[in-house]
Amino acid sequence: MKKHTLTLSLLSILASTHALAIDHDLEHAGQVKKFVNNALNAPVAVMQSQRVASASVQSETTAAITPVCPTLATGSLYTLSNSSAGESICYHFEITERSKTTALLVGQSQGTNVNLSIIKHNPDNTFTAIGSSANPGNQDEVVLALTEPGHYYWFMEVVESDGAEYNFGAAVANNLDPYEFNDTVALSTVLPDRQNSLVGNMDSINDVDYYQFTAVRGQDLSLSFFDGLSNEYVVEIYNSGWTPIAPNTYQIISNLQENQSINLRVSANKALPVNPANSYTLNIASIVASFDSDVITGESNVNRIPYSAKYYSGPYLTTQAYRKLNWSLVLKDTTGAPIEGALAQFTLIKNVNDAENTLATYRVNSDSNGAISEQINLGACNPNARGIEHTEYSLGYKNEWRSDVEVGLWRLDIPTNRGVDENGKLDTIGIGGDNVSYVYFGHICDQDLISSNPS
Repeated sequence: MKKHTLTLSLLSILASTHALAIDHDLEHAGQVKKFVNNALNAPVAVMQSQRVASASVQSETTAAITPVCPTLATGSLYTLSNSSAGESICYHFEITERSKTTALLVGQSQGTNVNLSIIKHNPDNTFTAIGSSANPGNQDEVVLALTEPGHYYWFMEVVESDGAEYNFGAAVANNLDPYEFNDTVALSTVLPDRQNSLVGNMDSINDVDYYQFTAVRGQDLSLSFFDGLSNEYVVEIYNSGWTPIAPNTYQIISNLQENQSINLRVSANKALPVNPANSYTLNIASIVASFDSDVITGESNVNRIPYSAKYYSGPYLTTQAYRKLNWSLVLKDTTGAPIEGALAQFTLIKNVNDAENTLATYRVNSDSNGAISEQINLGACNPNARGIEHTEYSLGYKNEWRSDVEVGLWRLDIPTNRGVDENGKLDTIGIGGDNVSYVYFGHICDQDLISSNPS
């Protein structure tokens, strides 16, 4: 398993991200006539409260708005030329359902520098800047925004121009995952100090999802990325530059410092078509190195059947209960600290003679203290060992008991998050293993006092 020793700098990450080319799958729709709107010729910061002088306040519906710039469709790339420095050029587009809009301005010549903003036309005819891009020189501009249904504008401020053509457009995606607005390092989804399993998608070819996790205690981590073998995604970790990670494998990250951050990004494989209906699963979790405070027991008043019981030839019943079985433990990371959200699986076979029909599995995640504490209602008891007799000494009396018992098994499995072992099985710790696969359990169905005499 590959190990990463990471030295991270947010500034260096931002620098490497800034250098990325802007990819898009917009089709060229030809030349459009330049439209300069002097009413909107104001800095974006001022536009948040500016009104169009000739417009009156209308009802709070998007349908009542009259666009102040020509309307163009999203999903296409348009061509502009003959711009002049100082001009403010705008075009209107409409969003009909909640979506993510990626507005682009690309293909500027060496003598052209145009800034791009997305402006929302509010129902009361005010205007709000919801995103802007102002890169130096002729670098491409991109604005990402979550757009509710309504009316919007491409707003282009020409800083300088030699009159050469350039292109603009917008891609709109409405198949959104919960992490959709994390397309830059600065907007990374910050993951909590617990086990994390995330499901996301790519809504377009230029969608990028950024994530950040901080190893608060410098604990060892496990990183895995599953794409359903579709090869539609590229997952990378930042380690003095973005480094690809093989999907569908487990990566162990160790030798971390306290509060060291791990930065990850997922992007579309540009060699394949984007399918927003498909998804990926990203897991970043602390290694489960140990557990303690484990207790698996029945009620406190159980009259236990001992080794010396008569008329019983089966294995010793390590755990015994009447109606309830309790199991609890605390899961810990490589520093010995509790882990939140770690998984433990308790498997109970009530009847060893009918394991297929009496097997039950309980999968529980640890709380903020790393603890799991569960109680199982055992339900109906169907004895497979009858007439077991044993002697109990209590309060000066010798008591003879006869019991009917349903003999079963239990085991506890805790995935370590290290991946698979040398046998190709999921690596786990717990109680029950290769040599002693299960612990024997006795569900006491009936217990009768035969005799009681002073001892």
